[in-house]
Amino acid sequence: MKLLIKNKKCYYSLNKLKLLFIFLYAYNILFIALTENYQEKKKIKIALCTMGKGENLYINEFIEYYLKIGIDHIFIYDDNDPETEKISEIINKKYKYNVTVNETRKFNIVNQSISFSECYLNHINQYDWFLMVDMDEFLYIVDGTLKSYLTQKRFNKCDFIKFHWVIPKDNDLIYYDPRPLFERFKPPYIKSKFVKSIIRGNISDLRYWVHSPFISPFRNTSCTNVGKIIYRKNMNFEDLKPINTKMAYIIHFRYKSTEELVNKLKRGYKDWFKDNLKNFLIGNIISYLKYNKVTPEKIDFIEKELNLNLSEYIKDINKDNY
Repeated sequence: MKLLIKNKKCYYSLNKLKLLFIFLYAYNILFIALTENYQEKKKIKIALCTMGKGENLYINEFIEYYLKIGIDHIFIYDDNDPETEKISEIINKKYKYNVTVNETRKFNIVNQSISFSECYLNHINQYDWFLMVDMDEFLYIVDGTLKSYLTQKRFNKCDFIKFHWVIPKDNDLIYYDPRPLFERFKPPYIKSKFVKSIIRGNISDLRYWVHSPFISPFRNTSCTNVGKIIYRKNMNFEDLKPINTKMAYIIHFRYKSTEELVNKLKRGYKDWFKDNLKNFLIGNIISYLKYNKVTPEKIDFIEKELNLNLSEYIKDINKDNY
């Protein structure tokens, strides 16, 4: 009887010991995996390059958002008119170690491409990835942070990842509203075929244009937001079909209010399109009215501010809502 009891105790002790070993083994594997994953994410460094013109009201919101999702440093090219407040004077002091502001040359149509190329080439060896966006474009990662997104195995062979735009409507706002952008504009968004890119560092022959960089299709690989390789013929284009927003996309706050649209059309663009200014203005206004509700108040505001007559252009645009 005593021997039986002793054997039972021994049996239970062995089981406990086995369970302890199993627990320690599993814990060790999990700890190593988490540590490696953490170290991998910790090592990756991401820069953002952007150019600001007339976006002073949104600069700090822009910076805070991108630092929160995983950007390590933001390079801003100040393209504001000389008489306006400098971007460096607006940025919250708490961001001073994460942001570098540079002045641009005299404003012209290629200034953004020049600035993005300069930003990339000046820091080509310092960062693993470079995100190139405007100040009204916010990259949204559906699950996790930008660093957890980029360290997925599906992107190991990708030198460029293209993100489709989605565009919020103006919510019938005629004038500027001081609330944060994500509070003012909720889904559903308008999906667009146009893309912006995040680019791996150390690509010496990169030539950048605003939406998509020009690269060698024989030396580099371009991917969609889910890691699918893009056919070489289309990798340098600024639009991409089919539209895919499954894992990540850029929210382009293009239409914040009628007032802000008009101010954007007023500033600087006359230097670009002085020979064809009216067609440029009309094209942008039609695009705006196509996706947003047409009201007499909006039309009156646009016509007075831009000295235009829109009656012949808006006949078939949202006519049921006008």
